[in-house]
Amino acid sequence: MKFGVIDVLLIVAFATLFYLRNWQAAVFVMLVLAYAVFRYYKSKKGEAPADSNEFLIENENGTFFTAELDIGLDYRPRPKHFRTDYQFDTSRSKGLYEYRLDGTDVLCRLIEDQYEDVGVPKHHNVRDGVVLESEVRQLHENESSILIDGMEDTLEGFKAEVEWHKMDSLTFHGLKYFIISKKLPRGDARRYLRQELERLKAGQAAFFKEAEKYGLEYDEESKYLDRLKISEGRPTPSNEEIRKFFQSAESCGMTQLEFSWGKKLTGVLEKLLGD
Repeated sequence: MKFGVIDVLLIVAFATLFYLRNWQAAVFVMLVLAYAVFRYYKSKKGEAPADSNEFLIENENGTFFTAELDIGLDYRPRPKHFRTDYQFDTSRSKGLYEYRLDGTDVLCRLIEDQYEDVGVPKHHNVRDGVVLESEVRQLHENESSILIDGMEDTLEGFKAEVEWHKMDSLTFHGLKYFIISKKLPRGDARRYLRQELERLKAGQAAFFKEAEKYGLEYDEESKYLDRLKISEGRPTPSNEEIRKFFQSAESCGMTQLEFSWGKKLTGVLEKLLGD
């Protein structure tokens, strides 16, 4: 059985009430219950209206992640910027990016990044487009476990984010497509989105066809490989065969990661097109 932070808080709260049986413990239980209800309804928040500038990046397994165009972290209008809000259990982070369009390319750079969690003070990793390296190092000096990727890799990641870089199809699970749908003239936007949808569909079909050569077939829920399982009666491909197979993705007009996230990306495109 897998317990989340909310589960642990509820167990501790009721255990405290059982053993102490006083008003302080009762208040603690009520606060935990209120927080649990708030998180539940937050996670069940529906899709934003079609005319909204909000884009739902993820709302699964306790994660609620959104982006909103042309607004700052203070919720005031901020053209050519977008904010991101990420929540998982008790952790929360916010980001502010500047973006610009170059034809059908979307470029962005990180302007501000802030993070907070239980036991971790609210702090900035980036402000005014500058990585606060000294503060990040000082904060995590004795808390290396917080940084999943390690100190140096985390800092390098922030340094890359504050520079102008192209958003690809996978950035924030298709946010590039959402920005194009909002900012390009309608005809141009729909033409590009339709081209991308056809590219991904054709690429996936070609990649599934290539998979047959290695004794693999389509299975969206497969635990063996992304969207693929071993065909009945066929031997398990060697590691070298799997490597060669995934290298062939680009010859199908897509990347390996685009194939892995194909269902999500095509879903975003179909929704934006109204298909």
